[in-house]
Amino acid sequence: MYLGFIVTLFSFSDISAFYHDPGLYAPGWIDYLNLQENLTNDLFANYDPTISTVYADIADWEPLGDNPRTIDRWNYTILLYYLKLVEVQEPAEKVSVVLELVERWYDPRLSWNISLYSNVSTIFARQEKVWSPTLSPFGVNEIIDFRDQDFRLISIDFTGYLNDYLSVRVSANCPMDVSRFPFDSQTCQIRFCLPIFNIRQVKILNEIYEGILQEKIIKTMGNSEWKVVSLTNRVEQLKYDDDYGNMDLAVFEITIRRNPLYYIYMIVFPSFVINGISIVGIFLKSADKMSKLNVGLTNIMTMTFILGVMADKIPRTGSIPLLGIYIIINLLIMIIAITVVVLITELRQWAVPRLKLKKSYMSRKLETFLGSPIEYTCAILLEFLTTANFFVMIGFWFEDL
Repeated sequence: MYLGFIVTLFSFSDISAFYHDPGLYAPGWIDYLNLQENLTNDLFANYDPTISTVYADIADWEPLGDNPRTIDRWNYTILLYYLKLVEVQEPAEKVSVVLELVERWYDPRLSWNISLYSNVSTIFARQEKVWSPTLSPFGVNEIIDFRDQDFRLISIDFTGYLNDYLSVRVSANCPMDVSRFPFDSQTCQIRFCLPIFNIRQVKILNEIYEGILQEKIIKTMGNSEWKVVSLTNRVEQLKYDDDYGNMDLAVFEITIRRNPLYYIYMIVFPSFVINGISIVGIFLKSADKMSKLNVGLTNIMTMTFILGVMADKIPRTGSIPLLGIYIIINLLIMIIAITVVVLITELRQWAVPRLKLKKSYMSRKLETFLGSPIEYTCAILLEFLTTANFFVMIGFWFEDL
């Protein structure tokens, strides 16, 4: 019973706390809400949200803007407020981004004279109360709208302009050039359109909020593997021969650059070390022939495995990526090393007995060279090729720094 009394006491306290008191709240607040209520009732008294605001009474033969009684075309604007790169799927040639967008369009039925409503210039309403265009992605695999269908809001300006906020995840097709993989950059397009309406009825405009073009903001748009380098916008016209299905496309284009450190640490540098050590093992004087061959074949299997791992990360195109060329060169160097070891053994068995029969100075020099010096010379040359291949590969990384 005592607990019930406390709850009742707090209930009365809450009611009195939220009662309108000019001493606690701005005196004009309730007046503003009343004005907004009157304005909303007047605006939507005869408003039908099922009727489109797009002016479509335009003859196919009539030039755009030739009729002085109407507007040129109904304008629809998309403002990119923020972008976040989520995922890049190279084998599928697909990029996923989260876009924060603002839609802006004009409805003359929702304008008012602010002098009649104490200079109230903006009101907010549920989106379901007004007619709104359906923004659709063009050439996109998937789009996910994060907004709750029942709680979408719009702002209405006294001039008749409406603003709506979108938060969507878009997965778009992005043809990729992996010839410089893993030091590659990709340019992807995310395109939007207003279906049903053609180019004679609707003009699409797109903009990018200037605040997100700052370098410190662009740096936050990428992820651990990719960083966003640039972000641009434009409007393209999709045209057909019959001119009937022509329409505007709002294009947002992003250029992303891969962070190659993972591939340098996990593939490029280990491959260089493995190749260097394998060459030493193959030309080791104390090792027998079979041991040398085992070292070389193990290296070849390792390089082949690395090629398989790389193949799963890139699309199957006609070009060989830079990393693939690097590994193939290391593979060829190891094949050359194995071939040289076999040939040196056969050469010694054939040439040394014949050189011993000759007592000339040149014969003794050749016999000496066919011993350890020829192995050391071949090992140094192959190590030089391996090192040169590594530094050429790293040079592409330094170009992008």
